[in-house]
Amino acid sequence: MKVKLVAWTSGGLEDPRRLIVLAIKTSAGKIRLKGAEHYIRDYKEEDMERLMVEAYKYPMVLEHVSFTFLIEGISRVTSHQLVRHRLASYTQESQRYSSVDKSFVVPPSVVEKGFEEKYRKFLESAFELYEEMVRAGIPQEDARYIIPQAVETRILMTVNLRELLHIACLRLSPHAQWEIRELVSLMLKEAQSIIPEIPLLLREMCRTEK
Repeated sequence: MKVKLVAWTSGGLEDPRRLIVLAIKTSAGKIRLKGAEHYIRDYKEEDMERLMVEAYKYPMVLEHVSFTFLIEGISRVTSHQLVRHRLASYTQESQRYSSVDKSFVVPPSVVEKGFEEKYRKFLESAFELYEEMVRAGIPQEDARYIIPQAVETRILMTVNLRELLHIACLRLSPHAQWEIRELVSLMLKEAQSIIPEIPLLLREMCRTEK
């Protein structure tokens, strides 16, 4: 599994956190006193960091920052779970217009219980039949019906910070499936390189959502 942060909201700003500060100050009516440029350019770094920690109290301000992730090597099982989060945008690798890659995810429990060999043989036989049907002239969009959900896929996902934290509160739960927990952990790690306060925001938002 690979997750790469390929783009994020900047609004022309070096630090996108200033958008969040600007949103907080707009809500508080401070813009009319000091003007937007003060918070975009001149607001002190230490004050911004302090305010960011409190941003969970006004979650709508977090929606002004968004991230775009390129996600590779996850199963269709996990991508089906991911796209249920509708406050995000997705572009997934097509099985209609491109051939299916012969790579798949093996759950740790399958290995632990001694089923890995049977598991792999079954998947490989499905791929072989898929390729045989395509060679016979069956369209890829029809041959794909036999492809198991274990097959790996790629997906481009754009999501705002508030929704990313909400997804994390749900998908980092011990009750969530192992693969999506790993995926969301990697997404947060990437996003934290841009918003260092994410661990604190996550802790407070998850506590608020309970």
